[in-house]
Amino acid sequence: MSTIDDYLILQVDGLIFSRTIRDLNALDDYFPKLEPRHFLHGYWWLASFRGAPVAFAGLVPMTPFEGVGYLKRCYVKADHHGHGLQLRMLAAREVKARLLGWTQLVAECRADNAHCINNFRKAGFERCDPEQRWGQPGSAYWTKSLRS
Repeated sequence: MSTIDDYLILQVDGLIFSRTIRDLNALDDYFPKLEPRHFLHGYWWLASFRGAPVAFAGLVPMTPFEGVGYLKRCYVKADHHGHGLQLRMLAAREVKARLLGWTQLVAECRADNAHCINNFRKAGFERCDPEQRWGQPGSAYWTKSLRS
């Protein structure tokens, strides 16, 4: 039986690990394909289980809004659900955003993804209705202020 201690989450260089991240991204048909250009800006994390990659997450600047970070994807392989990986990756990305001096995070997920919605709520995000929706139809949008 695995425990949370069996998982390692590390921030990685997106360009160096782009193949691994793109392979994980392709396991979920909801996500659009990641292109090489997506790895030129921003920050990426990989979670591994006993040395094998099982999850990834990204954080990029939300252009053109200064000081706003966009949580670009988070995927956890189905057989590794239930170990808090998504919540831990939310926390890692928030720490990075604060270190960068960013004041807000935004994200979206499928409106029918109860686990993702619960994790956003646990992490202190609030549901919002952006003026210009950037996600796929049926997306739920989230925001969190990082101001102290």
